[in-house]
Order: sequence, then structure tokens, then C-alpha cells
Amino acid sequence: MKLSELLEGTGYGLVRGSGDAEVLGVAIDSRLVKPGDLFVATAGRESDGHDYVAAAAENGAAAALVMDGRAGGFRTQDAAPHTVASVPDTRAALSGIVNRFHGEPSRGFTLIGVTGTNGKTSVATMIDHVLRRAGRKTGLLGTIGNYCMGEPMNVRRTTPTNPDCVELGEIMARMAAAGIDALTMEVTSMGLKTGRVSACDFDVAVFTNLSPEHLDDHGTMEDYKASKLLLFDIAKIAVICADDPAAAEFAARASGPVIWYGVKNRDRDGLYAENIEYSPGGVGFDIVYGGIGDFREGRARVELGTPAAFAVYNALAAAAACAAVGTPPETAAAALNERIGIAGRYEVLTSDDGVAAIVDYAHTAGALENLLEAVRSNPSYSRLISVFGCGGDRDPGKRAPMGEISGRLADHTIITSDNPRTEDPLAIIEQVEEGASASGGSYETEPDRAKAIEKAIIGAASGDVVVIAGKGHEDYQIIGKEKIHLDDREVAAGALAERGARARS
Repeated sequence: MKLSELLEGTGYGLVRGSGDAEVLGVAIDSRLVKPGDLFVATAGRESDGHDYVAAAAENGAAAALVMDGRAGGFRTQDAAPHTVASVPDTRAALSGIVNRFHGEPSRGFTLIGVTGTNGKTSVATMIDHVLRRAGRKTGLLGTIGNYCMGEPMNVRRTTPTNPDCVELGEIMARMAAAGIDALTMEVTSMGLKTGRVSACDFDVAVFTNLSPEHLDDHGTMEDYKASKLLLFDIAKIAVICADDPAAAEFAARASGPVIWYGVKNRDRDGLYAENIEYSPGGVGFDIVYGGIGDFREGRARVELGTPAAFAVYNALAAAAACAAVGTPPETAAAALNERIGIAGRYEVLTSDDGVAAIVDYAHTAGALENLLEAVRSNPSYSRLISVFGCGGDRDPGKRAPMGEISGRLADHTIITSDNPRTEDPLAIIEQVEEGASASGGSYETEPDRAKAIEKAIIGAASGDVVVIAGKGHEDYQIIGKEKIHLDDREVAAGALAERGARARS
């Protein structure tokens, strides 16, 4: 594709060279540049692409795109590519450039975006499962991986949930080539704020809930919320939780029809839960719906294997999103009754002598509180032991509140490490400990996460449950800048097996 075609509508100007330069690919990492690529220089948290334009040229870049304010330095620089163009904001232009290069793949299938603080992975996975059961060829893109028609894709990703623009474009192009007709994507606040998904053609936007998170990136809750709201500016249909305090603000930003879902507020067209019945093994409820396209009125029973209120909300969100794209709620209910397993989300493991361990990704104050309240209400458990930590270089303001929540809701808490990154693990634990101490609950500290999990499980009595929160599906721990292998599920399974061996000996 010619550079001039690729940059159409970006307001670009040529610094040197010609707009007729042929572009064979797009890259934002100079180390990954291949001959013929357009190198787009963007400023990141730790580095600035403008410092690597010469390196991109050495690797064969056909052209470089820089910021207007930095263009002068490349006008006569011999080390730069022969062709250099500039735009007001390279990051803002990037999504459209990548999308145009790949032939706008998201226009060829139904695209559903799921955003919110908690529940994105569960809701997206449920949507994908329902649509596949309804006979659609689906793709899934999110925290636990990328899947094309149920099969994992081997792709490079530099961010845990939303890939960068270049990676996202390549993934979508591959999915379109494979023939998918529906893609469900988790959409993060930073994915929205940095424009990674701005050129995607979203058919449906789903809002789950809003509570403090990622304030290290956003600074304020208002900025965090404003970033989430961007998805509703560009999606054709909005699916919104009627029970969340921010529901009205999200509905006000919707660019098309709104489909509501919830448990408490039922005065609008949408899907709602009635006759909710909890048991030690799960929760059952009726999906009651009306006023959604061709689906005027009806009722369908759902039985889920997770005995928690958040499971009800997640299922309702998934059914509403599927209804928005033409799947009957009865079909959604039948698929949800298959009890979908989601990696690291309320995964229950048990020992031979009656101790349970629940591994969950809950890593915000709201998610931890919902999780512990759900487990606390299960009469089949005796004592509740909580094991969790907080990540380093992230949201220090949530540490004490999470300590207070665990101290208040658990019978005993073991405060440990999460991903300390470049912070001192003991300093993080001390901040969590402030909240645990204020709660008056029983707690102790153990910085080694594997030892903390083992201690909780080996020290539990028959009938107790150990909740291991914060990392879920992750099979690593980040200490300093090094990633080491650590999987909560593996550690818990080993400790539970050891209990069983001891019981048999």
C-alpha cells in the first residue's frame, strides 16, 4: 500500500521523501521492523520511539511517521528512512493506520466489546460460548488468551488484555481470514485511552460495573470513567448494568439503542433475574426479558456452578449481549447451563479430607469483597482463610482497603506478595496490613506466595475453605523486572494432594 493511502485522513505532512513510498507492514518497535515497514514513533511509559527511528531505518523501514513537533530533527538526518511523514499525534493516528493496512477487518464480522472494572473475562468468555452454541464462528480476545473458533491462537502480545494496535490489527486480520463472523473482546480503560481500539467497528458495547482501579495510570476516577465511556461513543448498541451507580452516565453516552440488565432495577426493556436461589453448589435464577428487538417477552431458567451474585450479573450481561446480536435468550440460557469453566475464575479444588481451595483473579477491593462475601455465605464451609497480596507499581490506594475487607470477611488472612515488580514486597505488605489491623480480624504475613498458599491449605481443617485471590490464571510472578514461574493453581493442587497423602498414611 502506498504511504499516502495509508495515512489518508490523518492530517499528515511529508518531512522528506514521497507519499508514493510502498509500505509492506506497520511496526512500533524498531527491533521488530522488517524491510518495507512503516515505523510509527510513539512515546511510551519508559521509552520514546522517536529515539529509535535510526534503528528502524537500519532494519529496513521504508518510512517513518513522527510527531509534528519532532519532525524537524528528521528533515535531513541521514540515519532516518528516505521517507518521513509527521502527524499531530502518532498514537491517535495509529489505530486507523493499522486498521486501513489490514483492510478494516472488524467491518467483516460482528464485534462485541466488554468493558468495566470486574467481570470482563467471565462475560466475554460466556458470550463466546453462547454464540458458538448458537452456530456462529467466533473469536475471543482477552486476558486469558486469544481464541479463533475455540482454538488458541499463537500470537505475540505485549500487554495482558488489549494488544497494542499493531498486534490487534494482525490478530483481527487472521481471524477474518479464518472466517469468523463474531469476535468478543475485553476492552480496558487504557486500551481506550491510548486509542488502541479507536478504529475498530464495534457493534455492541457491554458495561459491567465501575469501581476504583488503574488509578496509577489514570490519576483520578473521573479519568478512568471517561476512558471507559469512550467505547459507548463508537458502538452501535449499548448493553448496560442497570444496578450500577454509573449506569445513567454510560447510557447517556450510548450512540444507539440501550439494552439493560440487572437484578434490582427492572423498569426498562432488557433482561433481569428473578427467583434467585443459592445453594452450596451454585445459583439458579430465571432470566426474564422483554423489548429487545424481536424478543418481546419470555422467561428461561439458568443454573450456574458459582454460588455468587456476581455470577448472576455476568450471565445476564452475556445473555443481553447475545440478544443484541440476534441470539434468543432461551438459547443463551441453555448454553450457560453447560457450566463454562473459566481459567482462574472461581476455580474450586478439593482435598480428599474435605478442604477446598478457590483460586480467583479478584485483584480489586470490589472484586475481593464480592468474592469473599459469596464464599462466606456458603453454609457448606466452616472457616474461611484468605490468601492475597497487592501488585507493586500499581494503585497503592487499594492496599489498605483490601486488607480491611479480608480482615473483616475472612476468619483468618495471610497477607502475601502478588507481583511486587520494582517495589519492596515488605513495604506493600505493610500497607495492606494497615487495613487488616484496623478491621480487628485475625491475620499474619508471609511474603513468599507459594509458602503462604501451602501454609493456609496445610493448616486448614476439614470443612475449611482457602480463598487464593489476585492472580487467577496467571502462571508467573513479577519480581523486580523478572518473570518467574508461579501458578496458584499448581501450588494449591500440590498442597491439597499433600494433605490427602498425609490423611492416607
